Amino acid sequence: MYKKRGFTLIELLVVIAIIALLMSILMPALNKAKHAAQGAVDMSNQHQFSLIWKYYTDEHEGYFPERGGGTNPEQLTMNGWPWVLYDGGYLPADQTILHCPAAMKLFSAGARPPFAAWEAESENFRVESSYTINLWVGNGDGGDYNDKCWRTPNAKGCAYAPLLMDGNWKDTQPECYDEGPEYDGFWWQPNANEMKRVSINRHNYYVQACFLDFSAKKIGLKRLWKLRWHKEWCLDAAPASGWPDWMAGLPE
Repeated sequence: MYKKRGFTLIELLVVIAIIALLMSILMPALNKAKHAAQGAVDMSNQHQFSLIWKYYTDEHEGYFPERGGGTNPEQLTMNGWPWVLYDGGYLPADQTILHCPAAMKLFSAGARPPFAAWEAESENFRVESSYTINLWVGNGDGGDYNDKCWRTPNAKGCAYAPLLMDGNWKDTQPECYDEGPEYDGFWWQPNANEMKRVSINRHNYYVQACFLDFSAKKIGLKRLWKLRWHKEWCLDAAPASGWPDWMAGLPE
């Protein structure tokens, strides 16, 4: 009769060490694959939104909604863009298109930038999203907005004008002198320096956006200042006080 022999402590430690080594090798590759998959879905969402807005402008004499202002989504202006698309029947039934897959959890549920979604609600429609509209694409509503706003996708230079992108709030209206976020993970700031709402490190120091020519592209964070957010944008734009430390070393 032979006595059954179990693993010795040394053998168990060797097996655990091998498993730990394999995990340390595989985890970076798995994380990289996960981030690549999230980026691909995000880009697909952006492309779908570019088509949605094309359908909208085609059916509204080539124009976007008025820019709008305030917080009342019932105005159905660009300021309340999800309500515009919902009211017009442009949003698909599956509203996962409103989310970047890297930012599904809400701020109110404990998520933190840049991997958090915002929420807003009216009497007839509740929105949860992680995308931000460029208010300068709106159809103007008086004053300087009539001069700066793109109003229509049928405009010279629109290929460099962002329409919708990854962001921390439903809308943004940046200016060329806006400061960058003080630190990685900064949340949006109301009524000032609104570039901070979209210069977020969601895709390894990139964000993804669709443009007024209805294309979708990946954009380095410093490159955001070089886009044409409105018609009078300074092409030599940069933060007035220089780049914050966490952005200083990023490629131009």
